[in-house]
Amino acid sequence: MFYRLQHRYLVRYDESVYTLGRFSPTMSKKLYSTNKWKNYLRHRQEDELRKRQRHRVKKRALQAERIKRRKHEGPKFVTVTAPNVFSLVRNPEEVTAFLRQVKFLGEKSNLAFDLSGITAMTSDAVAALVATIRGMPETRVRGNVPNDFAATEMLMQSGFFDYARSVNPLPPCTRGRILQKQSKKVEPTVARDLIHIGTEANYGAPRHHFSTYRVLIESMSNTHNHAGKQHAGTKTWWATVYADKLTGRVCYTFLDVGVGIFRSIKIGAMRHLYRLAGVTSNTRILRDILEGKVESSTGVAYRGKGIPAIYRLFQEGRILSLVIIANDVYANLTTGDFRVLPTEFAGTLLYWESQ
Repeated sequence: MFYRLQHRYLVRYDESVYTLGRFSPTMSKKLYSTNKWKNYLRHRQEDELRKRQRHRVKKRALQAERIKRRKHEGPKFVTVTAPNVFSLVRNPEEVTAFLRQVKFLGEKSNLAFDLSGITAMTSDAVAALVATIRGMPETRVRGNVPNDFAATEMLMQSGFFDYARSVNPLPPCTRGRILQKQSKKVEPTVARDLIHIGTEANYGAPRHHFSTYRVLIESMSNTHNHAGKQHAGTKTWWATVYADKLTGRVCYTFLDVGVGIFRSIKIGAMRHLYRLAGVTSNTRILRDILEGKVESSTGVAYRGKGIPAIYRLFQEGRILSLVIIANDVYANLTTGDFRVLPTEFAGTLLYWESQ
């Protein structure tokens, strides 16, 4: 046998074909040099090229469809069960562990929240849950509501469904609000609006509450100051209000989802000095911060004064039920309960009430 290159194709000639007398090599050479066979080979080549192009187009379309379907469906939903007492103020250990689990699982999977077993709920935990979910924009979330009527009512009136879509119609939310902000300046209008929402729900008309206004402004200022020099004023914070009809009090939460008090640049340097003095617990440092013993490392007069100022308002009875959670420290100033949390809280949370 031998091979000959014909019109960019390698044509194989088998000697056995010739010996049968079907056609001679001379005839074959003449035949393949005619315009008819040239056109035939060209058309065949073009047809093969079109088939390969159609195959590639179809393959790309199938790949795009698979990617679109996979992106739409996403990973499977993983069920996360909330603690029965869903409150950072009342049950900090279990709720901080739950929030850490939500963050861990939500990085890889969609989440299905089981809230059916909740028997008690407070607005601070709802705000922390919303902030955690919003911090994972690629994660799809679904869930149920508590079986307990009071807990469900609280969830609906807290402002939770401003960030979650309900499959059933809901009554208007008139007693609570959850606001997210990312601003380079203090927001006095936000503070005023939250106070008006809470006081109007409880008293029938909006009222001023200077002490709560001061706490909100101080909290906003602390968020920007603790962000660090390279990120000053760019951290996200949340502020919430909820009018509790049972107690007649207005409940406020301020949540800074940044690094937290004890991971800020200022307190980080102070912790080193405390360790040299044999103090290893952050609860001792928080007590000193409350009493104004930890000054600002910046030397600016208004910095480092926010939390001591808030604490003085509490001591004077101008705000009630003050609770601070920062990193691994829980402090209930009403009961004097200072404790180290087994699971660290991501950021800083302040909760207080007014009457």
